[in-house]
Amino acid sequence: MKTPRIKGRNTKTATGRVGEIFAESTRQFGTVSNFSMIMALAPGALEAWMTANKGIRMRYLEEDPEFLKVEQAVIIRTSSQNESEYCLIHNIDLGAEAGLTAEQIKMIQASDYHTAECLDERTKAAIEWVDAVTDMTASDKNEVFERISGHFSDQQVVELTVLCCMWNFSNRFTDAFHIPPEPEGQRLRFRPLPPTEA
Repeated sequence: MKTPRIKGRNTKTATGRVGEIFAESTRQFGTVSNFSMIMALAPGALEAWMTANKGIRMRYLEEDPEFLKVEQAVIIRTSSQNESEYCLIHNIDLGAEAGLTAEQIKMIQASDYHTAECLDERTKAAIEWVDAVTDMTASDKNEVFERISGHFSDQQVVELTVLCCMWNFSNRFTDAFHIPPEPEGQRLRFRPLPPTEA
């Protein structure tokens, strides 16, 4: 495992807006990720990330759990295409928590996803779009855009595209700084477990 290139902000000593963001992350996910601790060195970027994540992904936890599964498929596919170990570890866990099966998670990452009976057509359309956006070929893929637009509203297409772009950023950010994955049991959760009594 590579050594992290930068030491992030300490969750116990962070104050001001960074301290508030860390507290919000702990309430929302049960912990503060290594990703967030390093991004906290650019507090405006971390705040923007948390705001976008809350408004685009977290609200579907209760509002539309089926769409949350598609969102997680988009994030897993993006991270798989970029071979991002850090983001895959987190989002495979979160995908399972959102309701994706082990078979679905496997096929979301597969080159022959389009033949997978465990994936519905709208998830396949989202994966196809993610590949085009990640490969910077979406501009010329009118038929791919038409397919995803046939399954989702304009708002949903934009939201899925934003998530793809966010995780293309996250994949590159974690790779550039050699950010290590957290141990199992210390990772983000959609529904954090209650703290155990000492």
